[in-house]
Amino acid sequence: MRIRRLKILGVAMGLSLLAALVGVVFYLLPRNVAPSANRIADFVVLNNAKFWVDDHAAAAALFRFPSRDDENEHLRFIAIDEGSLDAPPHGLGAWPWPRSRHGQLLQRLARAGAKVVTFDVLFLEPASDPAQDTAFAAGLRAQPTVLGFTIDTTRGGVFSLLGPPPSLADNARALGFTTVDNPGGWLVGQFLTMRPADGRTYPSLAAATTETYTGAAIEPIDAWHGKFGTHEVPLDGEGQITMLPFVTHEYVDQQDTSGLSSRAGAARLTIPFVQIVSYADALRMDDASLRSFVHGNVVVVGATAQALGDYIVTPNGRYPGVFANLRLMDQLMRGTFVRRVPPALDLVLIVLIPLLIGFVVTQLRAAVGVAIAVGVVVVYSITAVALYGSTLHWMNLIHVDTATILAALFVALYRTITEGADKRVIKEMFGKHVSPELVEVMLAHDDPLKALDLSGKRVKVTVFYSDIRGFTAMSEKMSPEEIYGALNEYFEEMCQIVFKYGGYVDKFIGDCLMAVFAAPNPQPDDAYHAARCAWDQQRKIDEMMVEWAAAGRQAFTVGMGLNTGEVVMGNLGSSDRLNYTVIGDNVNTAARLYNVAKGGQIIISESTYEEVKDRFIVNELTPVSVKGKTLPLRNFEIIAPLEPGEPNTSTILDPENLPEATVADAH
Repeated sequence: MRIRRLKILGVAMGLSLLAALVGVVFYLLPRNVAPSANRIADFVVLNNAKFWVDDHAAAAALFRFPSRDDENEHLRFIAIDEGSLDAPPHGLGAWPWPRSRHGQLLQRLARAGAKVVTFDVLFLEPASDPAQDTAFAAGLRAQPTVLGFTIDTTRGGVFSLLGPPPSLADNARALGFTTVDNPGGWLVGQFLTMRPADGRTYPSLAAATTETYTGAAIEPIDAWHGKFGTHEVPLDGEGQITMLPFVTHEYVDQQDTSGLSSRAGAARLTIPFVQIVSYADALRMDDASLRSFVHGNVVVVGATAQALGDYIVTPNGRYPGVFANLRLMDQLMRGTFVRRVPPALDLVLIVLIPLLIGFVVTQLRAAVGVAIAVGVVVVYSITAVALYGSTLHWMNLIHVDTATILAALFVALYRTITEGADKRVIKEMFGKHVSPELVEVMLAHDDPLKALDLSGKRVKVTVFYSDIRGFTAMSEKMSPEEIYGALNEYFEEMCQIVFKYGGYVDKFIGDCLMAVFAAPNPQPDDAYHAARCAWDQQRKIDEMMVEWAAAGRQAFTVGMGLNTGEVVMGNLGSSDRLNYTVIGDNVNTAARLYNVAKGGQIIISESTYEEVKDRFIVNELTPVSVKGKTLPLRNFEIIAPLEPGEPNTSTILDPENLPEATVADAH
């Protein structure tokens, strides 16, 4: 049994390890492979859970996550939105606009005191009219400005830079790449710097803007650390800063009353951590209003109009790409960073928790084990979301949870299959020998075979034998079919009474019935139940014989013998055929006693008498000498059950003056 338990535990641990391996494999996948199931998906799920908490008042009150979307007082956004693309007089017309207009905006922003202006708009070719670039360049000289460019990768893996023409690039304060990392379509972060084919190191648009604004350099140190002046910038292990997802709000202008807003009914997207005005409104603002909006601040110019197609997909939806750069600037300016926990910790959790759950499921009922696994997943998920929402530490969520659930299901399924086989063994072994209620008790056990010790165990039981008197002579007057019919009818009634008192029908030996009280689970009242079973059987036999005699059938009487004592109980037989039975000297004693009993008698041994002497009226008989026993056996005949309050009229011989033993007759 111990070997079997170790085997079950070993298989369960193997299945749990397989579940953990599934989690590890998906966790270690490159970010652009299966992004719906790898670490990118984990980050998306984690943020969606955090957003769910923020959106539900009860959950938000419970967790009290600090707000990450408070307005950044030094970051402003001028949006090229749908209203700005409207026809004059409310809008500025279709895109692209004359570049002199950007120069005009820069001149106004310079006078209003903007510290840095960043264009998240690409100007990759010289203007068809050189005068336009001249006007734009004049604005660039007047106002410190960061221009964007892109870095592409050729099929050979070579970086190439696509930036503004020299007439603009030479007049910009800095250049920054707008390329964002979006494996599988999800925007999750950006490199602080990149090195294209020209060998120079270029900062991202967000890094270049923040450097220009603060005067402090931003650079990566290794895959996990960057530096911003004297401050550390945590990276994601692959050299990127992880973008903190954000919420957006959409509203619709119902009417135009000021002449500065977009067309009535136009949908506009806003983000709470930055103040926004449209490009058209910025050009029309009076000097005082514009100065109040931009003085001493970073001003970003970018497109939100859907017609311009500059959209990306974030964990919280599809939004203008400029919002991502705004968020990265906001994070760098405020020092708000997402921090991945060490991968070693994630991997330990992905492996360890499923192994622990697999062990738990082997020790409890499968359904209880799965329920505990679900509870662990819920608690762990709440912990991971709470840690992220409170401190922005990113601890793996979906791979730990998935591996845990898979481990519980794998082990539960394995247990269901193996226990199904165990139940079949029990039904085959006990289904015809014990009461259906006892079989159900065995099958309801967490591990059915644990309810038994099939290898053999020493227990105290009461062994019962009964035998039809004169059966050989009786059978000579009956056909084989009549004999089988009579025996089956008789045994059917006798077995039901055995089952009623919790006994186990061990075997049938011709017309002899052997039962054990109470295999496979001995109980304190086994001797009483065995004696009561014998008494009820004799009463039932009397009824049956009256009916049989009236029907002209052969009647008979039955002698019964009972003995109580220790036996060895378990499987006995060959590798091909086993029988669950009891063996030992006390079994032999019971077999000798039923030979002593005459028809209608119930003979019990001295050990059984000591167990039932206060519950039955008995008469002690002359001791008998039986084969295999040196000393004579004291034996007692059950006369009747002792009713409550009834005096015990049993006749007991003096143990010190017993009569001479007789030799037991064979019946």
